[in-house]
Amino acid sequence: MSNFFKTSLLVVLVVLIGSIAVSKKKTEAPRLGLSQENEGREHIEQEESRDYKNKLPTSGPHASPVSWGVYDKELESKNLIHNMEHGGIVVSYQPNADKQTISKLKSLFDKPYSNSTFRPTKAVVMPRSNQDKLITLTSWDRIYTLDNYDEQKLIDFYNKNIGRSPEPTAN
Repeated sequence: MSNFFKTSLLVVLVVLIGSIAVSKKKTEAPRLGLSQENEGREHIEQEESRDYKNKLPTSGPHASPVSWGVYDKELESKNLIHNMEHGGIVVSYQPNADKQTISKLKSLFDKPYSNSTFRPTKAVVMPRSNQDKLITLTSWDRIYTLDNYDEQKLIDFYNKNIGRSPEPTAN
């Protein structure tokens, strides 16, 4: 193979790879929610406690993750942050939310799914006492609030934020 041919092939490959990278960046869907300041990724022991800048933290010092699923009790932020670091979404609702809203959230994010086209695998659903809005969704460095149940917005937030974290392939 001549040097000219090798050089030409190399140039074509570089241009092709560059154009693929640029086109992927341009087509990436914008994330829903407000960006939150990153508070780091330090791992701490379960018995340690830390203060966070945000009332509902989306990053920062964290302990072990919880299992994905639906909970009837409030879980600690230091554990939920680890789930978000693994690319998951936390869906929380005010403890005094009406039973219909709670039921819809649970059936949207847990088996058997109420929406056959939506099968989330990395979600935690739970009540949370210190949130201002009826429903709050958090992912790594992102927060989104809703005044009422809106299935399409819940699905959109999940789809646009799932895996957008430092360790997206971790369980």
